[in-house]
Amino acid sequence: MPSWKRTLAIMVAVQFNSAMGFSVIFPFLPLYVKHLGSTTGLSIEVVSGLVFSVQAFTMAIASPFWGVVADRFGRKLMVMRASLGGSVVILLMGFVANAEQLVALRAVQGLLTGVIAAANALIASVVPRERTGYAMGLLQVGLWSGVSFGPLVGGILSDVFGFRVTFAITSVILLLSGLAVWIWVH
Repeated sequence: MPSWKRTLAIMVAVQFNSAMGFSVIFPFLPLYVKHLGSTTGLSIEVVSGLVFSVQAFTMAIASPFWGVVADRFGRKLMVMRASLGGSVVILLMGFVANAEQLVALRAVQGLLTGVIAAANALIASVVPRERTGYAMGLLQVGLWSGVSFGPLVGGILSDVFGFRVTFAITSVILLLSGLAVWIWVH
């Protein structure tokens, strides 16, 4: 098997695991916010909105920076950084004492992650030009399959194990994705 196909297969799996891992928390995040409570007097609905929006906002700010770093130090390193950074932040989310701490960690998550963009850049740099569309399509399959399964898995895990353990399980999924890139992507 050509090395680009092997890298593509690994990255599709990583994309699936990452998307699933980040979306596992979606079904219970507002419930977790309600469970934690707010220390600022903001309504639970407003804090829940912040929990979702702050991550996207900080990711929008950090993405150009990480793109420059990827060009300089390598795309594989950026996929690993995003996976491992996400793993640590998700793990810490299970230990917060209030909803505002969760908002802060979601902001950090946006600053540190970006697996999708990093994976796209990595694959674009290794596949033959005439296979780029095919490769990007497969990455999208991994991404949206993960997003499809993640909330269902998260609902089941949080129902069986509770919120905090689900964060730990999700952290392990993201850690394994980063390790897979480190070991098998060359």
